[in-house]
Amino acid sequence: MPARYLLIVTQEGHAKRLSLNEFKVRRRGTKGTKVLREGFLLGGIAIVSDNDEIIVVTERGKILRTRADEVAVLSRLGRGGKVIQLEEGDRVVAIIPVRGG
Repeated sequence: MPARYLLIVTQEGHAKRLSLNEFKVRRRGTKGTKVLREGFLLGGIAIVSDNDEIIVVTERGKILRTRADEVAVLSRLGRGGKVIQLEEGDRVVAIIPVRGG
């Protein structure tokens, strides 16, 4: 079975992958787990494997398709690398995983 990751893209266009093994099962009433630094807003999130692709969609209609394995695997509070170049006033509003073969 291929490794699976939580892929996160911020509204500013930064992306990172986190190994699902980094997350522990939590019970009711816990505070959860931080995956973004303070001040970053979530643009999209998906569960992906190395052979998947993702489509990144912006508010102004810009679309980027890239391989999931091109996004760096980082720690939970890492910033992430720039995955899409945005124009002034634009922001990421969705990501769509495309399952690989």
